[in-house]
Amino acid sequence: MKRKLIFLITFLLLSINLFGFSPQDTLEKNINTQLITKQIIEEVEKNNYTKAMELIEQLDTVNNFLLNNFKNNLLITYKKQAIENINKYIENSQFESAKKVITILKKYYINDYQINKIQESLYNKIMQLNLQEYSGPIEHLFTHCLLADPSVALNKNNNMYSSYDTDCITKNEFKKILQKLYENNYILIDINSIFTDIDGIITKNKLYLPQGKKPLIFSFDDVNYDHKKMHKGMIDKLILDNDGNIATYTSKASDNKKISYDNEFIVILENFISLHPDFSFMGARGTICLTGYDGILGYRTQKGNINRQKEIEKVKPIIQKLKDLGWTFASHSYGHYHMKKISDEKFEEELQKWQDEVASLVGETSIYVYPYGEWVVNEDNNLSQKHQLLQKYGFKLFCGVGINQYYSYLPNTKNVLFMDRTPIDGYTLRNRKEQLSRLFNTEEVFDYKYRQ
Repeated sequence: MKRKLIFLITFLLLSINLFGFSPQDTLEKNINTQLITKQIIEEVEKNNYTKAMELIEQLDTVNNFLLNNFKNNLLITYKKQAIENINKYIENSQFESAKKVITILKKYYINDYQINKIQESLYNKIMQLNLQEYSGPIEHLFTHCLLADPSVALNKNNNMYSSYDTDCITKNEFKKILQKLYENNYILIDINSIFTDIDGIITKNKLYLPQGKKPLIFSFDDVNYDHKKMHKGMIDKLILDNDGNIATYTSKASDNKKISYDNEFIVILENFISLHPDFSFMGARGTICLTGYDGILGYRTQKGNINRQKEIEKVKPIIQKLKDLGWTFASHSYGHYHMKKISDEKFEEELQKWQDEVASLVGETSIYVYPYGEWVVNEDNNLSQKHQLLQKYGFKLFCGVGINQYYSYLPNTKNVLFMDRTPIDGYTLRNRKEQLSRLFNTEEVFDYKYRQ
């Protein structure tokens, strides 16, 4: 169908060039029509049918057979594409996204039976689930890989002790935090459910949740288990056991603890949800934020590693299992650089590396998590070159670091959706007790057995 559309509009352009439309058409009008039709071709090629529809509305199709024919074909294609998107949104419980597409569709298809039935189905789905519109804040918490063996990790003879003590939490702290969040009526949601991209326009979604529940996003940074952290209190990597379940592997642990289901955030959260399935809304899990410089998930998938292909084959089933469980992925850059210190040229190289070495394994993502929470969006009241590159590579929601909840469009920008993430680590558990009290009492989760 797309080929047919492009053929029709190409023929239309040729007709304009050779003959014009009618004796009454002015040269200026023909030139304007030609420019708009070229833009329509570009939008159709990018599957941006909403934008193509907006453009064709600028053309006078009343007395022109070719334009009318093209418009009718575009309407057919646009409707088919939009309905596919609506059904996908409904399937993923992204109800507000579905509503937005339906609203746009009804502008062009008045009293269309098929669209009316889909709208009816959407509202019935919401009613059946007994969901209510939620208008409060969305909490987004993040931490790093857990201190699986705090007796090793928080030993002062460990050269990672200082950064572990400041930046990480122990497995026991994570378990207690989950319990407190659950008791305080938080519920995990999928980060991709909070925004919609309709032809490049990014909008915040309304949420529909069970009564009394508050939305929670939990993300986890630096999940590559790089070499400098090996054998210092964290696990080595994620694995699948003989039954195909996610487990962790730690080579330096005692034989009966090398494989574990109780010492890292993924396995702990899976265990928690199995006991409290209502903690996960529509099967949501957490977001795994990946770099690529030393591989991912404990596997050395980076270019330059002589065993790279073998490592890629080993990690593929683990990635698939995580996706099947409901885990999502985000880019945390390739090399975990300071954004303000890297050149635009180097920044684009890093984006391409992440695309080639990480996205090629875990799939595309719309979420970009700034290393160190350091971002450069504006320069001289315009979007910075770095941010334009991020948009070029398909990122739509940008995440920083902040102790308080923030989710909105950045000031002095258009369409830049930004979300702060509240750090949960040794430093904030000690020094940000008041700010974290909206979530849980830090005294009740602090691991006094290992921390001083």
